[in-house]
Amino acid sequence: MLRICAAAIAAVPVAALSMVAAASAKELKPKFGNIDGVYYSDVSGNREACRQAIKNKIALCRQNTNFESITKNRKYKGCLPIFRRQAQSCVVHFRHQMSKCDLSGAARIRDFTGFSCTVTATVVEEGGGSEIAPLDRQMAARTRVNLRAGPGTGFRVVGSLAAGQAVQATGRTGDWLRIARPGGGTAFVHGDFMVVSAGQEQQPKDREAAPAVSPKCPGMRRGAECWRELANKPGCYIFNSRYSPGIRMTWSGACSGGVVAGRGTLRLRHSSGSDEATGPMVRGKPHGRWVWRESNGYVYEGPYVDGKRHGRWVARTADGRCAILNFNRGRIGRTSIC
Repeated sequence: MLRICAAAIAAVPVAALSMVAAASAKELKPKFGNIDGVYYSDVSGNREACRQAIKNKIALCRQNTNFESITKNRKYKGCLPIFRRQAQSCVVHFRHQMSKCDLSGAARIRDFTGFSCTVTATVVEEGGGSEIAPLDRQMAARTRVNLRAGPGTGFRVVGSLAAGQAVQATGRTGDWLRIARPGGGTAFVHGDFMVVSAGQEQQPKDREAAPAVSPKCPGMRRGAECWRELANKPGCYIFNSRYSPGIRMTWSGACSGGVVAGRGTLRLRHSSGSDEATGPMVRGKPHGRWVWRESNGYVYEGPYVDGKRHGRWVARTADGRCAILNFNRGRIGRTSIC
């Protein structure tokens, strides 16, 4: 249903190694840029120096998670979580290189060139935001909680709510709610800190409109868009962007209005094994950041918008290969090696 084709990594052309962003996009690097490697003409006489050099590279990876200035950190806050994930890949890369210190003769510790953040209005500019699903619901804070300028902890704090304080939620993106900010304007708060105000559950006008659960999947052709009934929750449906008969699908989260809702884990059992994915559902469809783990060891991480992959996904294989896959409403576009 929601699986990304594992062959996508293998399909990345060699030319992608030298691919650069289109002229209309701005590529930003963290404060140390990419991390250079080291070359030894005879590593056998420099084993300890080689190991220490790699340890230094790993330390540099871990520090390379923001820009060189506070001003840029504020302006492009959306890049910071991207840099943190790339820093983890950088650490893994140099740990794999450590075995070269035990070789004889020449040894090249390869560079890590995977640091990059593409500036887009919906991802990293301060004040921008991911696509937001409309919502009209009265909510209250579970406890005192900060309000932020955007949907993520990388955005600046713009206020707070006291425990029990009621506000109007006007939208949702992933795990974050957009609210009407007390005193005017809008702000974002993580959904884990909010509850529906007393009495709201019984008031249909405050609910999100239930999606039309049609067509249902039985009898549909392979690859069609349809709604699939969950094996462990009869009467509860999930949007299936590419129907594949013979898959048993279960959901660990909630079901509301006949469709999956909130955050949970989706499990798919098929003839070659089982896959699982964790992330948020909005009105029966994946919406927000998800992590997929397939039975072949592949791991994919990236955003869904209204049930379809949209934006930058990172794919990693069990043997350490990595690719960046760019999607536009479910259609794969530019790909490159991490």
